[in-house]
Formats: sequence, structure tokens, C-alpha cells
Amino acid sequence: MAPLTSDHTRLLEQLETERRELEAGEELFRPGTPADELFILSKGWLILESYAASGARSIVRVHLPGDIIDTASLSYGNFPYRAIARSEAIVCPFPRKALVQIFERSPRLSALLLCLSSIEIAEQEDRASVFRRNNAAAKLALFVQQTFGRLKLMNHLLHDRFHCPLNQTDIGDATGMSSVHVSRTFSKLEKEGLLQRHGQFTRIVNTKALSELSGYIDRHAGLDLGWLPKD
Repeated sequence: MAPLTSDHTRLLEQLETERRELEAGEELFRPGTPADELFILSKGWLILESYAASGARSIVRVHLPGDIIDTASLSYGNFPYRAIARSEAIVCPFPRKALVQIFERSPRLSALLLCLSSIEIAEQEDRASVFRRNNAAAKLALFVQQTFGRLKLMNHLLHDRFHCPLNQTDIGDATGMSSVHVSRTFSKLEKEGLLQRHGQFTRIVNTKALSELSGYIDRHAGLDLGWLPKD
């Protein structure tokens, strides 16, 4: 995203000195757990879920490698959501106070964290905009494109397909659809030649048509980082 010096790199590496392995389905934390430490997701997929009073589940965020898990907890003393690994995963825990060193010693890294937060907000607003249209195909198309775009940031070798360990219920709870509707919509997009699915792998066949359907904007492209502090 932006050039970093060796000093910047060392500061970031201090956040990843510890490693914790998670099995698929293992809980990392639940609502009300003290947020004394945060986590960087080094490997695997993890979801944040919440439950309404009726018992209905929503997936508020799908975390992918490179993410800091649940940055919303920075402003609170406890984690607001439940975090569950959806594949074998590795997380790197670090004390929340460790961020103080970054804020005090590196205005550049602090500004980059702010940029990452603004990108996440922009993507959430894109989802909210599409969800208001109540168009299942657009919702699913946007989910696929945003997920692929985020994965490609950490793996530039990705060409047009990715592995998704989420089941159809997970995808439905992340997009506001039933699992049956997810299945039907995937089939619709396949018949129209926009996507292909093989087990847990999804291939984007027609990027242009998919973007026209979803209104997808790559929020990691075209960034203006010239204002970032140098140190």
C-alpha cells in the first residue's frame, strides 16, 4: 500500500511474535470477553457473528489473512461479537496497549491504520447500498468480488479463482439471504456465464458483467497516500 522503512517493519513485526493455532469451528472469543488483546489473522478465514433477540444470526465481518480481527473492540472494553474460525487458522495475539507504541513512535503507521479503517468503512457502505436494492444476484456478486479483491492483496498470484471455506448458510448470513436463496443465486450467475463453482472454489468468469451487476468498486485501488507522514 505504501513504502515502509525497516523501523516501521520492526514495529509491525512486534505484533506478530506469538502464534495461536485454531481448528475449523473453534471459537476465539465471544461477546463480553475482555478485549485486553487483539489478534492479527495470519492464516485462514474467521467470521464475526452476532445474534438478534429472535435468535437470528448475522455475520458482520468475514476476516481474511492480514486482517486485525474486530477493530471495533478498540473503542470498548469487551468484544462485541463472537469470533469463530471457519478453516484451520493461525492468529497472532498482541496486547491492545502495544498499539500505543505505534501511535507514539510512528505517525506514518498510525495514518496507515486510519486508511485501512476508512477502506473497511467504504466497503461496508458499498454493501449497505447493494443490500438496500434487495437484489440477490447483486448481493452475491458483490460478496464474491469484495472477497476476491481482499484475498488478492495478500496473494498476488491469484488470477480469477479463490477457495472459500464458508458454507451457504454462512454466505447467506453475511449477505442477508437464506441458504436456499444463495444456492439458487449461484446457479443463476453460473447459467449467465458470470461465475463458475467447483466445490469450495469460485471462479470469476466475466469480471465486467459482474461489476455492472454489483456496482463493485475496488476500494484498494486509486488510493491517495501522498499526505502520509514520512516517519
